[in-house]
Amino acid sequence: MNDQLHQLLEAHVAHELSRFKDSGYKQTIEEEVTAFFEWIKTIRLKDIVTAKQIIGLIRRNVVDLPIAGGVTELTGEMSQKVLASSHNKKTALEDIFARKQYDDIVDKIVGLESARNDLIKRIVHSSAYSREISELLFIGIKEYVLEENFIAKNVPGIASLIRAGKFAVNKTMHSLEVAIEERVKGYIESNIESTIRRSEKSLINYFTETRIVDAGEGVWESIAETKLSEYFSTIDANDMEDFIIIGYEFWLHFRKTKYFKGIYTELVKYFFKKYGNKELDLLIEDVGVTREMVIGELCEIIAPGIEKALSTGYLEERIRARLESFYLSPQAAALILPEKASPQKPKAARAPKKSKKN
Repeated sequence: MNDQLHQLLEAHVAHELSRFKDSGYKQTIEEEVTAFFEWIKTIRLKDIVTAKQIIGLIRRNVVDLPIAGGVTELTGEMSQKVLASSHNKKTALEDIFARKQYDDIVDKIVGLESARNDLIKRIVHSSAYSREISELLFIGIKEYVLEENFIAKNVPGIASLIRAGKFAVNKTMHSLEVAIEERVKGYIESNIESTIRRSEKSLINYFTETRIVDAGEGVWESIAETKLSEYFSTIDANDMEDFIIIGYEFWLHFRKTKYFKGIYTELVKYFFKKYGNKELDLLIEDVGVTREMVIGELCEIIAPGIEKALSTGYLEERIRARLESFYLSPQAAALILPEKASPQKPKAARAPKKSKKN
């Protein structure tokens, strides 16, 4: 490299480095962010990216991208740290969950009468509820007939036989008990639908606004001062790991479903329908981001990295690598030393001098 070009390179490198030394990068950040915010006043969202590109980005990086094993491992380790944290012993539920928020939730539940009634209906008409209530009715009626009703009271010796134990009853009264079971089961099966309807009506009438509010008060009083460590004590590390695995496997399946694809496609298209024709500064303003916020956060986040890159010489190395490619180029040489950079035209040969005749 020519000495003059070398001097220019060194001066240029020193100039660029000076913009980062002594917190000079803060001024650079402020200038660039300010310029960026001015530029986006004239740029619409659809001018720089399309809905199709964003949908493709989600597909590649959310749906198709394999989840690294280190992510799930780190998640498990951090969740265990949360469970074992000493802060749990000093923190009560009311310290992290305000009473007003709790009351707002209760009020919202009170207002969702239609949803509440629908939930009750779905529960009582489920097969699990039918089996459970049938079993409870069967046991109750059977015990009443055998132990409290006319059999125990009017048949001599039956009461003492029952007190002697189920084995004795089964041995001596097996046929009677079988007959009772058949009758009771038949009665329950023929009346289960009406029983469920009465149960549904009873539950709906029970869960009135007043009762829900009262129940909410009682629940808050019982849990508000309870330390988090008491809740977490019922979950050990293995349980937490199992929950993480379950969640991980659910996500792997869910992200491949047509439903998820349909949802994120619909949302992206809606977003572009709303903001696609808007200038970017209006979009950024709508989400609450300001120029001052960006400048402050960038300065705070990258400051340690800039200082380290300066002290280790990495920043100078990268600046020099970028600039050298120009100063070593023929174009730079042509600007500084045009006569050496451009090929010399060959000089025309001189005609031989004629000798003078004496």
